[in-house]
Amino acid sequence: MKIYYTSDVHGFFFPTDYLDKEYKNTGLFCQMADFSYDKNTLRIDGGDTLEGCAFVDMIHEKNDAKIIADIMNEAGYDFYTLGNHDFNFGYDYLKSYVDSMNAKCLTANVIDKTGNLEIYPYVKFKMEDKKIGIIGLVTDWINLWERKENLENFEIKNSYETLKKYYKEIQDCDLKILIYHGGLEIDPKTKKILKDTDENIGGKIAKEFDFDIILAGHTHTRFNENLYGTVFVENKANAVEYSLVDIGDEIAVKHIESIKKPDYRINKYQDYNDVLQNILDIPIAKLDHDLLPDTKINMAINGSKLADFINKILINYTNSDISITSFANEIEGFRKEITQRDVLLTYKFPNVPVTCEIDSKTLKDALEQNYTYIHYDEEKGFFINEKFLSPTIEHFNFDFFYGIEFDVDFKADDYNKISNIKFKGEKIKKNQKFKITMNNYRKTGAGNFTMYSNLKVIKEYQKEIKNIIIDYLKEKK
Repeated sequence: MKIYYTSDVHGFFFPTDYLDKEYKNTGLFCQMADFSYDKNTLRIDGGDTLEGCAFVDMIHEKNDAKIIADIMNEAGYDFYTLGNHDFNFGYDYLKSYVDSMNAKCLTANVIDKTGNLEIYPYVKFKMEDKKIGIIGLVTDWINLWERKENLENFEIKNSYETLKKYYKEIQDCDLKILIYHGGLEIDPKTKKILKDTDENIGGKIAKEFDFDIILAGHTHTRFNENLYGTVFVENKANAVEYSLVDIGDEIAVKHIESIKKPDYRINKYQDYNDVLQNILDIPIAKLDHDLLPDTKINMAINGSKLADFINKILINYTNSDISITSFANEIEGFRKEITQRDVLLTYKFPNVPVTCEIDSKTLKDALEQNYTYIHYDEEKGFFINEKFLSPTIEHFNFDFFYGIEFDVDFKADDYNKISNIKFKGEKIKKNQKFKITMNNYRKTGAGNFTMYSNLKVIKEYQKEIKNIIIDYLKEKK
């Protein structure tokens, strides 16, 4: 018995990363050329399919999630779970996707209040004379991240408590599998807890439940670990690889990067990609000079004109005093002639802006947390805190602030680095309040910015930040 497992495809179906028009040995269509379709194989996906790249943005503009489902159906999936980003475009769009999928959706802790979606908590069946049970689960932090209107028809239940309920239903199976759109909170080697939140509870699940296999996702990190007797598997994101799980007397896992040419079924959909590639390269504005990213270290120490530019756009849009922005782990930046491709590859997140009220003490607390990102040693010089690099790379949890000035003593201990904070040239006063704009992900307190989670919300906007940037550039030209 074999399982072909993908997760966090994020719409990367075609052999491209959208950095250019060149063919790349990547994408789901390339992986499909490897997939087996005999009676002893399963094809399973771990969620986050509807959002994440220019192609699915274009499909969302057409409001036709059926196109994405059709491609997934071509791949012949048997089961899938929902990822947190699959909720980004609301109930109707997600319903169109689920209704059009041939595979069975297994997401035990997602309840459709309308009763119209075919979402199941688990499935049991026989294959190769083995009784197999599969449960699907997604991180319940959707409740923190997602816009309220997108969850009106859903109840997202606690992941752990839900699993306790449904694990009993498959306990008698010979092979017990969890599809979990969540990752590890522990170091897989030492078992040390690295993230003291319940966003990812893969280690806790492996320890407390007797699953044979956990097919994980969400953190975009390659894992092939034996945790407490459970095989824990996760792939890198964006369809750059898939996992082949070979189940015999023992369970063997291979991570396979897409090295073949695309499956022939790409031909049915190639026109969509060709149209998109042309649209992405049409200039929408001109700059006086390039605004390109520097190294992570240099930007953290010296600031970033690229981040300043985005923050200025957000302040213009929200009329805030302060704006903060963060970058994905890899970004493109803006050249003199900015195309839509540049924007999508520079601000990659699906976030919307949230404007909050913040006082001077909380602002300082946030700055202190932010600059735990950089450490300094007399011998090593400047280096990035290991907590931002392991178990997952999280450069996106460093923010660039605009609208204030401050001093940073990089040689000082954490939480004692920030001084002399000024707003409009004046040193800030005790209990002084400001309007600060951040993305809705950061507002939840994610990235250890817990001080943000209880801030008073002045306004949450509906337009995504990348579209705010695109519209601003088109207007200003």
